[in-house]
Amino acid sequence: MDELKRLRGLMKEETFKEHGFTNKMRENILNEVHSKPSSKAFSFNIKPIFAPLMSFVFVAACLSLFVYFGGTQLGLFDGNNASAPFYQYEAKDRPESLGAEFKFLTKAPFEVAEVTTKTSEDPSGEIELVNLTGKERQIIKLTFQSIEPGTNLTLYQEEVKVGQSKGSYYESEGPEKVNRLIWIEGDTIKYEMEYLPGGSDITLSKKDMIKMAESFR
Repeated sequence: MDELKRLRGLMKEETFKEHGFTNKMRENILNEVHSKPSSKAFSFNIKPIFAPLMSFVFVAACLSLFVYFGGTQLGLFDGNNASAPFYQYEAKDRPESLGAEFKFLTKAPFEVAEVTTKTSEDPSGEIELVNLTGKERQIIKLTFQSIEPGTNLTLYQEEVKVGQSKGSYYESEGPEKVNRLIWIEGDTIKYEMEYLPGGSDITLSKKDMIKMAESFR
């Protein structure tokens, strides 16, 4: 600022004499030197830019909240797929050969077209197997087994809860995804359920498998 004051003191009319300046040039230089700085010269018209920007941010935030809460309701943000559609499986569809001590599922992720049963054995005793097959070759494999109280069964996969019962869960990777859930009820009944999608595009999540298991009646 001091330099500017000294420059203004020097810029008198006589300064330009005998230096080849025209009257117009002298007037322009004197006007520039003696003029006061205008704050408007460096101001920006913020309002026209700021208002649309804030509108865009508001809309984006609302859209993000809508997507998040919608996805949460569908189960998209809990590490699983959205829940598959479930069909009610009637009690009358329970295989007659299945022992009365066992419960049976009442919800399936497809309409059951065929039911097959067989029995087998392992060191823990007799096993009853029931296969439910859909129209697109989807299969639910169900295994039922009575075990002695206190039987030491090691569940190697991810630990889960089916209601109040202890269980384990496994699913494979890739297009031929397989889901498997095992749980022990009342310390005397072992259930195993496996799902194979076959030719359908319905894949199940851990949440879906537990939902099916909890439908056993």
